[in-house]
Amino acid sequence: MVETVLAVLIVTSIFLVLFRLSHALTGKILLEHAAMRVARARAVGFNDFMCEKAARVAVIPVAGRRLWPEGDEFDWSMELARARIYMGTPDGAVARGVLEYEGWNSLSVVPGDGTASEVSMRTDWFRLKGKAGVEDNYGLYMAEGGR
Repeated sequence: MVETVLAVLIVTSIFLVLFRLSHALTGKILLEHAAMRVARARAVGFNDFMCEKAARVAVIPVAGRRLWPEGDEFDWSMELARARIYMGTPDGAVARGVLEYEGWNSLSVVPGDGTASEVSMRTDWFRLKGKAGVEDNYGLYMAEGGR
């Protein structure tokens, strides 16, 4: 009986550690995706606030509990509609009135110079970072002087 209890404790501990690591890996992948969205947003000329909103929407699956609007049952189609409205908000106060997640408070966005970006987020156990960049090829396609 003692051996069974010890075996169950060890197997359960291993499972919980693997579960936490898989959550961290998912967060890392989504942060790299968010960094790519930020780099693209910067490359097409969006301001810092728009880049931050793009990163926030990209990390919704790992952002934790939704703080606002509260009380609704979660529905992905409604969440997609809220995300679209959120992306169109003009400032932070209006944006918080549309959509807010717990993990967004720990999200840090560094848009970079237009070709690279970095996004980081603190979870319960880890500090995760994602980096991405886009190539600056507009000179190959645009005539000098913007014609």
